[in-house]
Amino acid sequence: EKVVVISQNTYRITADVGVDEAKLETIYLGVEPPTLPSDQLRALRQRFAEQHAIRFGQDRLLFMFGRQVRRKGMADFIERGMPMLADDIKLIVGGQGPEAERIAAARSELGFEERIFVLGRVPDDELTMLRYSCDLFIMPNIRVPNDVEGFGQTQLECMHAGMPVVAFAVDALTESVREGGYLVEPDDYAAFAAQIDAYFALDREDREAVRQSCRAYVRANYTWDAAADQYMHVFEGRSPHAH
Repeated sequence: EKVVVISQNTYRITADVGVDEAKLETIYLGVEPPTLPSDQLRALRQRFAEQHAIRFGQDRLLFMFGRQVRRKGMADFIERGMPMLADDIKLIVGGQGPEAERIAAARSELGFEERIFVLGRVPDDELTMLRYSCDLFIMPNIRVPNDVEGFGQTQLECMHAGMPVVAFAVDALTESVREGGYLVEPDDYAAFAAQIDAYFALDREDREAVRQSCRAYVRANYTWDAAADQYMHVFEGRSPHAH
């Protein structure tokens, strides 16, 4: 009787292939990533810093984690965006996928071995530590025919931990990064780099305000309790957004 989709972006796709819009309801996913005790967080941070020769709290650290496929745009960003950034801005890339080889090749060709850290698979506890330890999460997604970002949770998981996001305004990223982050016109790498620079140019208090904003935004809008309530409304024949 009903078809639930996870974003307005997937709503349009579903309607375009012939599903009656009267049947469609949009319910966003919940985001409740794990946390770590402070002593475990400190130990993981110290071990990672020693292993990769980086300094949390001193180096300016970008982070990207996800399935490394074409639409994520990571190789393109390394080739076109990283050269525009200052040498002390470093990038940590986690996740596996078909683009991994191209990412590694771009890093090598540009001589960025000391600026870009390609991790591959990341253990859950280390991933949690990185969410709480890096400065900015980046999503330089590109438009790829027949392969879209249906919603995207990774950026929201980072925002949940207080890490702001810089993303290209493609697919459903325009829905999820409404607050606590920065949307940039697609394919404008100069503007993307400028937004990264602008964030790092903020003073400590202003950066903390942005971090608090993105944390509050995600925790208020993307909980599994809220998603479950909305599904129950649908099962009961009501609008998912009825109060």
